[in-house]
Amino acid sequence: MDRSAWRLIVSGENPPSFNMGLDYALWESARKGEAPVTLRFYRWKPASVSLGYRQAPEKLLNLSFCRQQRVPIVQRPTGGSALFHDLELTYSFTARAEAHPLFTSPVTSYLGICQALGQGLKRLGINLQVRGFSSGTEPTFSNQACFNLATRHDLLVDGRKIVGSAQRRDRTSFLQHGSILLSLRKSLWEQIFLQPVDFSRIVSLSELLEVLPQEKQLILHLKEGFQEFFHCQFLQGSPTAAEDQQARHYALSRFPPL
Repeated sequence: MDRSAWRLIVSGENPPSFNMGLDYALWESARKGEAPVTLRFYRWKPASVSLGYRQAPEKLLNLSFCRQQRVPIVQRPTGGSALFHDLELTYSFTARAEAHPLFTSPVTSYLGICQALGQGLKRLGINLQVRGFSSGTEPTFSNQACFNLATRHDLLVDGRKIVGSAQRRDRTSFLQHGSILLSLRKSLWEQIFLQPVDFSRIVSLSELLEVLPQEKQLILHLKEGFQEFFHCQFLQGSPTAAEDQQARHYALSRFPPL
């Protein structure tokens, strides 16, 4: 892999613990300076719930329903509030702070990544806005689902949230990941979360487009959005053997199902 190019990984469907383990392993590679900036796209199999790393599942979720329906629950390495990963495309982004001028602060890195996602989605004819203000409790300490909450860097379509993201960083590097809603199975959302979900604040791609693009085409648009915004070039790659091994270790040790 050319270190001057950024890396694109398309992982397909994976269990929740492995997804979080691989995101963490990619962040660790960035922290050590062993990997280029990496953008990853993936799905969840089975559909799963992820919680911010300080959240207690019993305060947010109908645990008996999740057990009955075999919906796994996993803790993320990032903050933010609970997400149901079902009909969506998930992204993660790992980088050293020195890799781009926007990466040096939490605010500019978070906002830059959201704007790059917006550039990609605009290629589908969707006009997005950044909310620009924050309201309510900080997501990590809320008992609301992520898409119920308003944070200042949310990506919106006509005031309705379409992408939910969270970031965690240290002095040298960061991990950001989030969900791009393709569609909603509202009956499941209503039963998984203890607090009512306000669907008037949420929108999915299927509500905005007559035909959903194939996943490969959606990823291409998003990649082009990142390249345009950050003036970078991606080379498609895969996790190294060491990253894959670390991901499997972290899936068991750091991110086992709750």
